[in-house]
Amino acid sequence: MGAVPSTEQRWRERVGAWRASGLTAAAFASGEAFSASTLRWWSSRLGRAPSVTFLELLPRPSASAPEAPRDLVIEVGAARVRVAPGFDPALLADVVRALAEGAR
Repeated sequence: MGAVPSTEQRWRERVGAWRASGLTAAAFASGEAFSASTLRWWSSRLGRAPSVTFLELLPRPSASAPEAPRDLVIEVGAARVRVAPGFDPALLADVVRALAEGAR
């Protein structure tokens, strides 16, 4: 069973569908469980919010002797986060989420 999408993710999908539809907010929201004003508010909020994307980075195998894993530096706005081999993925997700929230 899949994870339940967050409120923000649900609205990101709705706003994306609205923008792709070419309809007015009122026409798109007609008959839905949300109002046109709420749709416009979320559109504005999501337009200001930085988009955070997580990527899985895997080392490329080398024909020569394997290199020791190196640190990775991630920049989010003015913040720099150094990620060392063996990092805790849940902790990194929390840090990135907190940085994204602080940028809003």
